[in-house]
Amino acid sequence: MTIPFEPTRSYVYKAARYELLPRIAEIARDFGDEPFLLREISKRLLAETYTPEQLEIRIKKAESDRTEKMSAIFGFYIPFLAENLRVFENLGGGKFRNISIDEELAEADAVATDVESNDPGIIYAYSFPSIKKNDGRFPIKVGLTTTGDTNARVTQQCKQTCCFEYPIVLKTWEVLRVAAVEDAIHATLEARGSKRQAPGTEWFDTTLEEIDTIVKFVQPAARATPL
Repeated sequence: MTIPFEPTRSYVYKAARYELLPRIAEIARDFGDEPFLLREISKRLLAETYTPEQLEIRIKKAESDRTEKMSAIFGFYIPFLAENLRVFENLGGGKFRNISIDEELAEADAVATDVESNDPGIIYAYSFPSIKKNDGRFPIKVGLTTTGDTNARVTQQCKQTCCFEYPIVLKTWEVLRVAAVEDAIHATLEARGSKRQAPGTEWFDTTLEEIDTIVKFVQPAARATPL
């Protein structure tokens, strides 16, 4: 997703969340479990992405006559989103650390294994640009999140070194009893022989249309959400 540049706080928020954070997460993989200074990565990435003139643009604060440089607004949003979207763990003093994949999977498994839960949530389907097909089956991961932020969840999963490019979220659905719906989708696809035999779980050789049909059959009230 390329967000057209404009000197607004809204743009800074969207660019930080949807464009810069995934790139920062990619760079931060090299630190493994070691702490790192997020501002150093951010500063370098901002310099590569924007001109000095763009970063010096001053933007008016909401309900105030005061202004802030665009660089300062990025400096606020990037660590704020990194912590609150659980992209990194905030250690204090400007230092952050990658959240271990074991911790991430444990959180997801706690929800996913409780198929009796009535919690609402989002079913998502994602893949990678180089293996996506417009026609026919291709590898798609089907998962769930109860946080309401699919992009953050997918970004967390793809912080491992085995991910060879940025993922693309194909479609999301808001559902009730999200764990039970996910379980039904997985069971149906596996029964059809679509489950991929690979170390990564929840991957299926399928199509977006097939997943959509299963979701609507399992829960007719499911609502596709904008990406």
